[in-house]
Parts: sequence; structure tokens; C-alpha cells
Amino acid sequence: MSAVQTPFLSLPHLPRRVTAAREKCGLTQAQLAQKLAFRDRQTLSAIEAGLRRVTAEELLALTAATGVDMEYFTDPFRLVGEGSFSYRARGFDKKELDQFEEVARRWIAAWHYLGRRKGEKTNALRPRLAIRQGSTFEEAQTAGEEVGRDLELGSVPSEKLPMALEERFELLVLNVDMPSGISGAACQVGNGEVIFVNRHEAVGRRNFSLAHELFHVLTWDALPPERVDRENPTAYKQKRVEQLADNFAGALLMPAKILEQMYDRRPAAANSEDWIAAAAAHFGVSTTALRWRLVALNRMTKEEALNAKEPQNPQLGESEMPALFSRRFLQRIAWGIDRGEISARKAAEILSVEVSELQPLFSTQGLAVVIGL
Repeated sequence: MSAVQTPFLSLPHLPRRVTAAREKCGLTQAQLAQKLAFRDRQTLSAIEAGLRRVTAEELLALTAATGVDMEYFTDPFRLVGEGSFSYRARGFDKKELDQFEEVARRWIAAWHYLGRRKGEKTNALRPRLAIRQGSTFEEAQTAGEEVGRDLELGSVPSEKLPMALEERFELLVLNVDMPSGISGAACQVGNGEVIFVNRHEAVGRRNFSLAHELFHVLTWDALPPERVDRENPTAYKQKRVEQLADNFAGALLMPAKILEQMYDRRPAAANSEDWIAAAAAHFGVSTTALRWRLVALNRMTKEEALNAKEPQNPQLGESEMPALFSRRFLQRIAWGIDRGEISARKAAEILSVEVSELQPLFSTQGLAVVIGL
């Protein structure tokens, strides 16, 4: 390196991005340090640990040595070297999943960057559930009921759950277009978790996916989920975690006392399938989810639940599909555009729309935002 160097750059996210770039190209610290003409590995180690900043010259050398572009290191609207994802899937195309994750990482990066610029503080004390792999299904159900009471979700929890998670738990909940076969996802980031819900799914699946992913968020440290949580896993550990998550979600969305009262008071002459369909619609869940909740409450046998046929869900119409993202998310993006923290063009690029489509997008969440073209 040249003896005369430019001033050190202030890039707070650079340390983890250097580590990520090095690992991406399969280099050890010693190998990358040699490519950068550092005297020893300790210099690079200090950079990756955040104990030493880099110069502009060194940053250029990093891009050449790792083969990534400059924005990989400098763009604040990227999430690099952090963030763990877990997807709830029936089936998926890995290439499509990887592409979605790259886009989702930009949404998360924009959310956190603009939050810092706005001066909003994140709550470092996230609630956590005392659930472990050895916990019983009954303990997971109890936890689901307790969370519902703590959030004051009322008799139909699915109606209030998204807003309660954003306001009380400070989670970001986004309705988005996800690859076929993916129902939902959770992302754990150092300064806040995000839950994604596939807005193309039927309402019952959307609600259950949200509650299911909430379980992962609240147990991530004790029960770290796989990157892809298949709905019918075969490995014992993964299957156990998913069963605990389903029991939690069922209890959260269908409180025992309310469901049992409805079941015990059902008309004697009512067709069981008609009653199940009506009860499922009341709670905003699928009939399958309702049946298994009744099994957990000893109101139905496993055989009855297994032999029942789930009705085919009709194709969703545009009016049944929730608007993209969330009001809270788009409010922050709009604030960033208004204050000049992000250009309309950059915002459109991150949100995968044309600049001319930004204003209509904000309108879907009831936001009266004027975008200058």
C-alpha cells in the first residue's frame, strides 16, 4: 500500500461487510491481508472487529481483492453480513427463494437505516418464550394463550395480531409477494425482527403463518429454525420445533375458552362440517387448523381430523389480497423521501416499482404522499 494514504472513512457497517465479502470468496484473514498488502493478518482482524477504519485506497483494494462492487461495502440500503432468515414452505424453487431474500434484505436495510436517520430507538429487550425442544405441546399452547392475553387480542385474535405485534413488540410485519410454496418467513436482525407473510395465500393461511413465524421470533435463540422450515419435515428435531410452533399458533389464534364455548353450544342439528367451516371463518383460520385445535382440546379425535378433507381454496381476488407491505413501513419510506434521506428513484428501486407507481403504492395504505416526478 502507498505510504501516503487518504483519510479514514466512517462506515459503521463496513466491518461485517468485509467479513462477509472475505467469506463469500473463500479467503482466510491471512490470505486477504496478503492480497491487500497489509503487514500482517492482525490489521485485517482489527478492521473486521470494528477496531480500525479503512482509507479510500484500502476500500478500492478490497473491491479488487474480493471481486464485489463498491456499493457492497458502502450502500446503507443493503443488508450484508447480518440477518438470518427462516421460511415456512410447502415446496419452493431455491433460485426464486434466493432472489426474494436479496430483495427482502434491501427492504429491511431501508427500514433500519431510515429509522436511525429519523432518530427512532429500537427496543433491545425483545420478549422471549421459555420454550425448549423438550417442552410439551401443552406448554407451547399455554404460551400461545398467554401471548394472546398479553397483547389483548380479544375473542378474534387474528384481527388485532398484526397491529399488536408492530405496536407492542415493535416487530415489522409485511404482506409481500413471495415465491410460490412459501407461506411466510421471519428474519432476525441485530436491531429488530421482521415477519413476512405471502399476501397471495388465503386469509386462514396468512393468519396462521404470522402466528407460526411469531413463535420462531420469540424462541430464535433457544430453538434456532432451519432456513427452510418445511410444513411436513422428516428430521426429528425440525419436526418437533414445527409441531411446537403449530401448537403455539393454534392456541394464540383460537383461545381455548372461547372455542370450547362455541363448540359446546353448537346446534345439535348442525352439520359438523358446516359448523367447522363457520367456526374457522370466525377465527380467520383454515378448517384444518381448527380441527387440530379441537384435537388438542379433546373435542375431536386424531382419526377424525386426519380423515376430514380440506376444501379447496378459491383463487384470491384483488379485493381479498392485503395491500403491499404495511402502513408503518411505507410511512417511514415516505418520510425518507420527504426529508431527502432517500431519493424517490432509490426508493422505487428498493420497492421494485417505477417512480410513477410510488404515489399509488402509498395510497393503498391510506397515505396521501405527493411524489415529484
